[in-house]
Amino acid sequence: MHRPYTFAHQFNDMIAGLNHIHSSFRYLVLLFILLALFDALIGLSSGKAYKKSSKLFALGGLILSHIQLLVGLLLYFMGAKGLALFAEEGMMKDATMRFFAVEHISMMIIAVALVTVGYSRSKKQDDSTKKLRTIAIFYGIAIAIIFVMIPWPFLKEFGNWF
Repeated sequence: MHRPYTFAHQFNDMIAGLNHIHSSFRYLVLLFILLALFDALIGLSSGKAYKKSSKLFALGGLILSHIQLLVGLLLYFMGAKGLALFAEEGMMKDATMRFFAVEHISMMIIAVALVTVGYSRSKKQDDSTKKLRTIAIFYGIAIAIIFVMIPWPFLKEFGNWF
């Protein structure tokens, strides 16, 4: 007998889709933040001016990181690897559960806040060197946090690449 496609199936499919988007989209976020960071570092070391491409890389990193955060928040509040983990007994003693319920989300929020502050402060600067330095500092700290807090499948038992 064929079971009907229920709301539970739709919800699970939606969560799986959001998880796939969130896992795949990280590469765009990483790319644009790294482009903004490298552009700023190259500009600082060579004395080049803050260009239109500099702004596009920084703005791309800002926009993409905010989209990634929104998808992540949806997963956190609706999925099984977020707020729902607090119902599990011994959650804080389990490294994987604690990572998703507490560490990943809090550090990623901090990283996105750093990108936001860096972009905002760089816009207020008149001097090209100060713009580039601001992007380099804030985006550099943010990308370090992001790299450490991505659930890389080869580091722990986080699953697959997508």
